[in-house]
Amino acid sequence: MKGDKRLSFLSFIPCHRLPSRSIYLNGKPFPLCARCMAILFGYVFLPVLFLVPLPFYVGFLMQLPMLVDGFTQYGKWRESTNRIRIITGLLSGVGQGVLIVSAVTFLVESLM
Repeated sequence: MKGDKRLSFLSFIPCHRLPSRSIYLNGKPFPLCARCMAILFGYVFLPVLFLVPLPFYVGFLMQLPMLVDGFTQYGKWRESTNRIRIITGLLSGVGQGVLIVSAVTFLVESLM
């Protein structure tokens, strides 16, 4: 899929890049699917999580909606929508941030 050359730096990210599952900007599909785009956007909250750390299990639980959405769609039990992909991707991205902050905090505290 050829996208906007200004966004070509995103090409290293593993993503299926299906146009039907992408968000369109000015009539062109974003170079990542809606879910991957939302996961990346969720990483933006990583610095905030260092200020307001959440427990490890919260990060784990935030992965579950995306897993349920992905597996139920993969199993052809239902069809997901870009809106659901964005919500579950955002939860997953922030949840991954929680897991990273929890791991870093644990390691720092263990070394001190």
